[in-house]
Parts: sequence; structure tokens; C-alpha cells
Amino acid sequence: MAAVQAGKVFRLLGAKDLGVGDDYVSAALPAVGAGLLEGQLAWREHDGGHTDAPNVKYFIEWADRQMGRNPH
Repeated sequence: MAAVQAGKVFRLLGAKDLGVGDDYVSAALPAVGAGLLEGQLAWREHDGGHTDAPNVKYFIEWADRQMGRNPH
């Protein structure tokens, strides 16, 4: 919900939002295991319970791109 709502501020500042609209109730988010990781605001849902471990590798790659690093 927070990532969808943050889109308004990101657009105001000239950054790319998630591209799913502003209503988190009706936002069309991708399936579990897929993410929206192309912009400066990112989102990904994983299966496997309440932990961030499955998303860490995706976050590191996303953060590297945001900092202009190429990890590969």
C-alpha cells in the first residue's frame, strides 16, 4: 500500500512511480515472485512467509542500478 501511495510524491519530484495508479485497493500488482523493479520506486512480493530474505537479492540489484553500479 505504501509503495503505491508513494507514487504521487515520486511523480511530483520527477521520478518514475510503479505505474499501477494511485489507488492501492485496485492497483494491478504483479503476481507473487514478480516485481516492479524498473523505476526509482520498486516493489516485489515473495512467498515464503513474513521475512525479507527472499527479496534481498532483488533489492541489492535494484539498489546497485540506482547508484549507477553494474554488479555483473
